[in-house]
Amino acid sequence: MAITPVHHIPMKPEYKSPFSAGFLVDDSRLLFLSGCCTIPIYHKHPHDPVEEKEWLKGDMREQTERTFEHMKQILDAAGGSFDNVVFLTIYLTDMTDQDVLNEISYATFSLENPPARTLLRVPELAHPNMLIEIDGIAAIPK
Repeated sequence: MAITPVHHIPMKPEYKSPFSAGFLVDDSRLLFLSGCCTIPIYHKHPHDPVEEKEWLKGDMREQTERTFEHMKQILDAAGGSFDNVVFLTIYLTDMTDQDVLNEISYATFSLENPPARTLLRVPELAHPNMLIEIDGIAAIPK
């Protein structure tokens, strides 16, 4: 499998960029990640109000860390890692939270080739008090 980053200009360390411009992927399995958030991937429906309150607690940092942990669970199950993630779509309810997101992303993904991404502000997500949701694509070796 070959994952080749596409950088139209050199990535400089001082950029601390949490994303890359793009990737070319050859000979891999593609994993499409459903929207991950602070709520566990699989959970009971309808939601238990006590569990839901616990899932949705915390500030942007706490919710983002839980969201990445839920993504890691899926990547692990597929035999991949955060190094295999090539694209993310990130939904935030408050764009002033993007510095926290970028800090956590920078610590989570490959510093040389973080995933390409799209960042969107949305008025609300599926549950009250949910601050972030992320879906993505990973290229995992065959």
